[in-house]
Amino acid sequence: MENKSLAMLSPLCLCLIAAGAHAAIEPFTLGASEAVKHETNITHSATGGASDWVSTTSFKAGVDQALGRDKFVADAGINYSAYKNQDHLDSWGYHAGAQLDWNTIGDLSGALGGDTSRRQYIYGETSDPLPIPGQPPSTPVTERNMQTDNHVFGRILLGGPSRWQLFGGADGSQRRYSASDFRGNDERQWSGNFGTRYSTSPDLTFGVVANYVHGEFPHVPTFSFGGEQQTKVSRFRTRSVNGTVQLRATGNSAFDAGVGYTTESSDSLTRDLHFINGSLNWTWTPPSHFTVKLGLKRSTDLDNSSTAANNGLRGVNDLSGPSINNLALVDIGYALTAKITLDATANYSQRKYSDLSLDGPDGTVITSGTFRTTSFYLSAHWQPTRTTDLSCGGGHEQRRADASLSAFTYTDNTVRCMAAIKFD
Repeated sequence: MENKSLAMLSPLCLCLIAAGAHAAIEPFTLGASEAVKHETNITHSATGGASDWVSTTSFKAGVDQALGRDKFVADAGINYSAYKNQDHLDSWGYHAGAQLDWNTIGDLSGALGGDTSRRQYIYGETSDPLPIPGQPPSTPVTERNMQTDNHVFGRILLGGPSRWQLFGGADGSQRRYSASDFRGNDERQWSGNFGTRYSTSPDLTFGVVANYVHGEFPHVPTFSFGGEQQTKVSRFRTRSVNGTVQLRATGNSAFDAGVGYTTESSDSLTRDLHFINGSLNWTWTPPSHFTVKLGLKRSTDLDNSSTAANNGLRGVNDLSGPSINNLALVDIGYALTAKITLDATANYSQRKYSDLSLDGPDGTVITSGTFRTTSFYLSAHWQPTRTTDLSCGGGHEQRRADASLSAFTYTDNTVRCMAAIKFD
């Protein structure tokens, strides 16, 4: 029983290391991976929590097929996570997505698609929803809690490779949690955008884009007279206008930046939010073995990671909520040899809630406060063949908060190794 979480590792790793041959199965891809990690605070509890080993086995398949001028891309995968000491947290997860890139007469093109995923929610991860309009639990949920995300989207572009482009899109997203204490964090969201871009040269592009988001939390706990718990729908609306610029300053340096103005109204806020939003990203690849990426962002997005699904499919985790988030990241990579790379990543996020109205059994409580999360991760990758990848790394993450949110702080240290194989 004690070694069940590691039992799958040895046979799969041996297969991955031995599999050096290339399987020509284009346009299909097949892959498998095994990851083993140790965390000192597996549930991200403010009181320290328990440490444990986790083994995650994953299998995935995909297709990237040209259809004349069009292209069809799809991928699907399953995974199983097993804990050495806390088997009540063992879980199956999945992801699947499909996207059709289409082109018609002239310079009119676009994309249609959707994706879905299911994974175990651990408090403090990038899609962390606490606290939002529902009264949050006093401590993080320690039972198995499965997070399911569904997403559909459409895109249209007029202009192709020409200097002037018009574009627009629409998205629908849904998030659900299996734990009863988290039902108040279920979310539905619809969004649309429209904008234009103009390239003065191949290295410089300017743009303007307008965004609208309408979302709702359909199961927010509320209390009637006498303290009986019921649920209600809490809605929010976000509008923003942004100016963007993309610049390739040299052959080794590229910038993209944006700045705009956002307003958000919400049933759970005592007043509307008005703030300046924006982002700045810089990628530098000097004539050496280094790659440096720096990023800054200010928005209402709950997701502070770059979570795009495989094969370029859009991620489903960028939902919005009643908070203003400031994010900063740095990623430095170094190619030690042709097959060995080293990577260092550091992140800082600040999530601020202002005048958030929570409905409790003793009346309405107005909550304000800020989360501050810092993390860093060091890793090494070895690619012995074109189809195999072995990596190991470790990191530290800490969340601090104002006194009103102190129940949601945590510290966690992680060590992780993974072996993966991919055929295409």
